[in-house]
Amino acid sequence: MKQIILITGGARSGKSKHAEKLALTLSDNPVYLATARIWDDEFKQRVLRHQRDRGLEWTNLEEEKWLSSHSLTNRVVLIDCVTLWCTNFFFDLQADVDKLCKR
Repeated sequence: MKQIILITGGARSGKSKHAEKLALTLSDNPVYLATARIWDDEFKQRVLRHQRDRGLEWTNLEEEKWLSSHSLTNRVVLIDCVTLWCTNFFFDLQADVDKLCKR
């Protein structure tokens, strides 16, 4: 059965770790679909550390906007983070909500 599980919470509240543990109970090789933009070297190092911490069982994909461009049929996918994903569209359109709604 296909399902979508949404995990919410505050910044740095453990959402990602909880989602990772859950995904590993559902699949031996889940996909981590990261939407964050790398804006500086410090953040890049944080991303690399998180990738190492996840382990080799994960398929790591980085996609700032076009999540559906990846073939992920019948895979367990953890999307991190939906808020950043939406923010990428918002900033690319210079916060013009009218343009955003027309897409």
